[in-house]
Amino acid sequence: MCNQFHIPNLATIQKYLKSDLDLPLATPDFKSDSENIFPKGIAPVLLFKDDELQLKQKSWGFTSPFDPKKVIFNARIERFYETKPSMWDKSFEKERCIIISDYFFETSKETYLGKNGKTYRQKYRFDNPNQPLTMIAGIYKKDQFSMVTTEPNSIMAPIHNRMPLIITPSELRQWLFQNFTSLVDRKNIPLQVEKVIPKN
Repeated sequence: MCNQFHIPNLATIQKYLKSDLDLPLATPDFKSDSENIFPKGIAPVLLFKDDELQLKQKSWGFTSPFDPKKVIFNARIERFYETKPSMWDKSFEKERCIIISDYFFETSKETYLGKNGKTYRQKYRFDNPNQPLTMIAGIYKKDQFSMVTTEPNSIMAPIHNRMPLIITPSELRQWLFQNFTSLVDRKNIPLQVEKVIPKN
């Protein structure tokens, strides 16, 4: 499961949304730097609230109902379609957002031996090769958000059995406002993948 992504600084995100995608974005009331985001980290997400598109700072991960010290930071989109209720239902229905990243990371089962003699799992970096930034579907609840995942496409499948639900610019409004059923299948979404060269 994805547990790391990288965000550009706030000015870059604003330029992409306002200039490149021509979205009527409200002026953010915070500052945000370029950095790697891990579970419990704070990142800006795009959402529609109070009749306007906004960027809001939220913490990555919903508080676990089983252990309040832990967070659940990935939400399987299939859970929304199951008969059994889940902790995600309300957010999938009414509180969807978009994570704006440079790229995200996924770890494979492949291992390598570090210079310190320890064994590590190989990490890969992914992005949308057709866009300067990569948009990922998310859901939120109050000050927390979770990344939405789906079945992997042919690029991701050799590395991991899940993938973030990548959103293209033409699908942005559908994810935020409309029925998102047609977005579950991401087999035709292009991904650029790069093996992360270990430093240790």
